[in-house]
Amino acid sequence: MAILRPLQRCSEFCLTVLLWVYFLFGYFIILLLFFIPVYVRLKRCDAALQKMNHLHLKCFFIWLGFLAPRTKFEIDEEVRALRSSIIVCNHISYLDPILLVSLFPRHTTIVKHTFFPVPIFGWFLKKAGYVPSSSSEIFSPAMTANLEGIKRHLAHGGNLFVFPEGTRGRGGRLLPFNKGVFSIARYCNTGLRLVSIRGTDSLFSPGSFSFHMLARNVISMKLIATLTPDYQAGDFSVNVLGDQAKEIFKQTNAADASGRS
Repeated sequence: MAILRPLQRCSEFCLTVLLWVYFLFGYFIILLLFFIPVYVRLKRCDAALQKMNHLHLKCFFIWLGFLAPRTKFEIDEEVRALRSSIIVCNHISYLDPILLVSLFPRHTTIVKHTFFPVPIFGWFLKKAGYVPSSSSEIFSPAMTANLEGIKRHLAHGGNLFVFPEGTRGRGGRLLPFNKGVFSIARYCNTGLRLVSIRGTDSLFSPGSFSFHMLARNVISMKLIATLTPDYQAGDFSVNVLGDQAKEIFKQTNAADASGRS
């Protein structure tokens, strides 16, 4: 049995390399063969690039399912049907955002602002309509322009998905929530859909290079709550809304842990 573990690790490493090669070279194909011609012909190309990115990552997960046959995906139809929504998620793995992109042809999210100056990749993010994070005030002139873009995106059926923890939690532990996410919802005058993600950290753990391809695993995504705040109420508070959302995620985590025990 001792010799099986090194063989398993070697196998998972090789399969991971195959997967990342597809992931990276897929973007070169999208840029060279599809996106650049679209960019030349269209004034606004964000929707087209979002659709291309969606299809590319949808194929990525089909390929992943083939390489990791013991991993099962359980995505609620309620989640798949979401449109014109601000989707608030917990964050446990790098796979979380790309799994969401694979579900929604029209999507955007908030990306760390440090990625935008990166050559090619930053241009890709900007043209796809992704929003840079900002350390400045939520209603600064630059952020207000982004918020107006988010409002238009939602009005045309797109989804905004956000991770208020800002980074990946470990062991199912929730990190502090950034309340700026809830200020965006107030600005856009729209409700929130809370979506719980499970199992992505078992397939691809934070800090790991290799996927755990050979382990039995279930990746699930379910809608756990819909919040429709009255933003015009005199006692409305962004902090209270954020605390309410975090409490719902805490209760969901506790219920899931109890169900597994």
